[in-house]
This record gives sequence, structure tokens and C-alpha cells, in this order.
Amino acid sequence: MSGFRHVYGKGFFRQNQITFIKDKFTIGRYPKFNNFFDTRIYCKTISIEACPALWKINRIIFFSLLPIRKKVAYDNLTLCFPEKEHKWKKNVIKDCYINLGIDMMEFLYLPKMNKEVISELIKFNCHNLVQQSISESKGTFILSGHFSNWELMAFAYAKYFNLSLKIIAKVQASKELNEKINKYRKMSGNQIIEIGYSLRAIYEELSKNGIFCFLIDQSANPDYSVYIYFFGQRVATFSGPAKIALKKRPGLILAYGLRKTDYSYDINFEKIEYDDLTEYNDNNVTELTQRIQTGFENVIRKNPAQWLWLHKRFKHTKNG
Repeated sequence: MSGFRHVYGKGFFRQNQITFIKDKFTIGRYPKFNNFFDTRIYCKTISIEACPALWKINRIIFFSLLPIRKKVAYDNLTLCFPEKEHKWKKNVIKDCYINLGIDMMEFLYLPKMNKEVISELIKFNCHNLVQQSISESKGTFILSGHFSNWELMAFAYAKYFNLSLKIIAKVQASKELNEKINKYRKMSGNQIIEIGYSLRAIYEELSKNGIFCFLIDQSANPDYSVYIYFFGQRVATFSGPAKIALKKRPGLILAYGLRKTDYSYDINFEKIEYDDLTEYNDNNVTELTQRIQTGFENVIRKNPAQWLWLHKRFKHTKNG
């Protein structure tokens, strides 16, 4: 717990003590957590050493409150890891709920996060890959997914390196919730670009060497996507990043956080090579999309409990 104590004792929690007291938490419409910001979090009496027990309590709460998504998660795990036994899948799902609970709590502390806290909490590995891409002045695509704490990763990166990321984000069903989430996201200087944003505007920002962030792990519209292999399943997948990349040649970087046992993070960057795909055509769009998805699949396989298995990622599939 040394890393957790060292970081969170420096401004996140008064006198190194915390209590999370829930005076209002309504799940609302599954699974969007429409009343997420109705949760009030206070610092009061529980010592920092009690945090692991608190996360376990969260697991029980979330695991009990969202029975519908438990089945989705279990079905996803069965597709992806058919060789694993029931107990293993159940434990992964419980850990997934722990991860989600931590993510939600940390999200509420983003306004308190400064460079000093980030430097203690997060280690950036192979960040030079992003710097190299920026130096080529063709723009950069940072590709990630709902893994570990994806919100913290984007916030901390922009805050620490004084960069503005252009985050492609899905609009939430609740307008009020959408505004509150985006307010927090933009506190580090990031710009939120809602899905449906003008493609011409994206090209203009790329010409200015802009840095775009895409989450690439959700199910896509079956009529406007490519089908690639993900965990052995041929699934509908967003091809937008690959299409733009083959036309404009930005640097492609796979990025993901990894929460460690002391609740600190490693944020890792890996370059996605595509110099061999010199032409824009359907085959190359599919091939590049496959490379992106394969890279992310490898990340999940190493630490499956840190992916958000609650998504209906395998909603649209094809045989073959």
C-alpha cells in the first residue's frame, strides 16, 4: 500500500483518512449510471490502510446492483476464454466490478489532480513514441479502450505533458450527465469531440499536428464497419481510425493503463506499424483495423480483469 498512501495522502484525502459515505446513489437506466454525480463522497474516518477492504465492498455492491450486465460479462468471457472454468470467470467479473468502482471514485478526484500527484501515481512507459510521432508533424492517433482507468489516463497525460488531446467521445443518453462528465474531462485541457463530428474538421486538426484519442473496443454499426477477428470471433468493428490513417498517415499509438497492486499505474505506449500498407483500399482498411484490434486483444489477455467486460462487444458477428 506504500504507493497508494504516498500519493493519495498528499491532497486527495484529509489527514490520510477517507470515508466514502453514500447519501444518494441511483443507478437509473442500466448501464449508464445516469445519476452517477448524485453520489456524494466525503473524507472522514476510515484509515488509508482500509482501502483494499473498501474496494472489496464496492465489488459486492456493484456485483449485486447490476445483474443484467453480469450475464453479458459472463457470456463475453465464455466466448473469449472457453477453456476457463466457471470459478475463474466469476472471479474475473468480480475484479472487473472492483475496477469499475475504483474508476468511478478516481474520476471524482480529477479536479484535485496536479502534476505532483500524477508524477507519484503514474509512470509513463515509452512516451518517446508519442514525441516521435509529434515531431513528424502528421498528427497522432492514440488508440485505447475501456481498460484499467481510461478516463484517468487521458486526463493525466494531458495535464502532465501540457498537451491538449482531442477525445472522440460517445454522447451519453442523459444530457445532464454528459455535460458533467465532459466538464471533468476538459479540466486538464482536453477537447471533447462528439461522434458525428465533421470529418473535414478532423482533417484540418490533423494538418495542425493534432493528437486524437479513440476508444476502439465497442461494438460497431454492422452496416458501417468492417468485420475482423477479436478473441476468435469475427465482430463488427469501427474502421474510422484506419480509414483516416491510410489517407493522412498520422502516427498510430496503442496506449493503455495498468493498475498495479499498490493502486499506482503504468501507462504504456506501443507503436502500430503500417508503413507497408501504402494504398487506401478496402483490404488495407481491414488489415489495419485487424492490427489495431489484435494489439488491444493482447493487452486484455495479459490482464483480463482490467477490461470492462460489461459491453456488448460481440453483439454483431459473422461466421467464417
